[in-house]
Amino acid sequence: MNIPHPPIPRGKMLVLLAEDLRLEDNLAFAIASDTGRDGFAVLRVQPEARGRPTRTRHRHEIEDAAEARIGEELRHSRMPFEVLRPHDDTSLVTACRRLGCTSVIRNAADGMAAENAHRVGWEQELHSAHIPFLTVNGEMIRRVGPGGAKPDQPFLSDDQAVAQEKLSDDHPIRLLRDFLRVLPERNYLADMWIPGRDRVSSSQLSTHFAAGTLSSHRAEWETAKAEKLWHAANPERSRSTEGTSFRHFRSRIAMRTGFLTTFSRYKDKPSRASLTPAQSERLSAWRSGNTGIPMPDAAMRELSATGWINFRLRQLVTSYGIQLLQLPAVEVGAALAELFDDYEPGITWPQVALNDGTLMQERGPRILNPVKQGNDLDPSEAYIRHWFPELDSVPAGFGHEPWLWFDNPLPAPLINHKAAFRDARARWGKRDQVFMSRDDVLRTHGLS
Repeated sequence: MNIPHPPIPRGKMLVLLAEDLRLEDNLAFAIASDTGRDGFAVLRVQPEARGRPTRTRHRHEIEDAAEARIGEELRHSRMPFEVLRPHDDTSLVTACRRLGCTSVIRNAADGMAAENAHRVGWEQELHSAHIPFLTVNGEMIRRVGPGGAKPDQPFLSDDQAVAQEKLSDDHPIRLLRDFLRVLPERNYLADMWIPGRDRVSSSQLSTHFAAGTLSSHRAEWETAKAEKLWHAANPERSRSTEGTSFRHFRSRIAMRTGFLTTFSRYKDKPSRASLTPAQSERLSAWRSGNTGIPMPDAAMRELSATGWINFRLRQLVTSYGIQLLQLPAVEVGAALAELFDDYEPGITWPQVALNDGTLMQERGPRILNPVKQGNDLDPSEAYIRHWFPELDSVPAGFGHEPWLWFDNPLPAPLINHKAAFRDARARWGKRDQVFMSRDDVLRTHGLS
């Protein structure tokens, strides 16, 4: 494969892993491991050691498994592999000298404030030691800064097929292929939004994308391949729900890349807000799923228990917290960042801005009625009753508004949701002519 890349100096290279925790479909690794080079070593600097927020337990498990896979593969090749943790010395000059490397190569990665400070420090340190620091972009995301130019084509392994027998049961490429095999049997586009059915219909691979254990272009390539094979076997069903599911899945992958392309610079810790006692109480109740309104509370309980909720529920809990409970957007975003297994700042914070009304202002913020959303998404009340067993004593039809039943087993709602919804609409109406510039929007949410 003809891989576009900058001129590579001679000598042994150090491959720096950040948000690309894989050897397959890794442009930096492919360049360094070319047989015409002088050898390489691989260094993984864990996210917390680069200034990123603490990962969830499940995110840790996924990344630990990926580190183990990489270590096992490199040991077979007798190539050095090290993992640096938060309390380790992350000096790249020290690592180069220890591993006998004369240059460093990495894939372009989104830069948050703290992580960018590490990158700048590494650049300065390596420059002072006369060690080249090369950045390449194999995921075709237009990022600002070094390596941000879009290459002519996305990078995939020379062995695009990646033999199935080489993949462990928990390998993300195997998980992707397993999902694509059953995708036509799922009503993907309809059920991905429905609590309960969402976990069956969707791929659940977002954490792998965010952790860098699975390339988005690998996912696109595998999906296109599976789609072609399915349509060849089912030529008369190309426009059916089953036939279009592949296209809808690919569009979701492309949407993720689009967000990261648009918001490639952001801060992971914008200035926190000063909360009143009432706001602190509401924030705690919202985060723990105890505000008295079942649908958003159930979503927050599911998120706290599992690290994942579907995109429609993410919109609901964010809008509910910001617009109806009137919590500061930065506090809502910070809480979600701590709870999402698949936290991706270039996606989470713009979504907060959409619900706050400071992004795409011409359409206004997303102000959602939590009871209406509950009836739309969970008409059978199965979802809320799963997360609130105490609703067993409440008759069907009252689950989304248990306060209307004479013996409500839940705490009284913190707010009158109808009045709060009207007030939120009125607040936006009063300021709908006061638009911010795009730069101001980015600065407001720490995205500049």
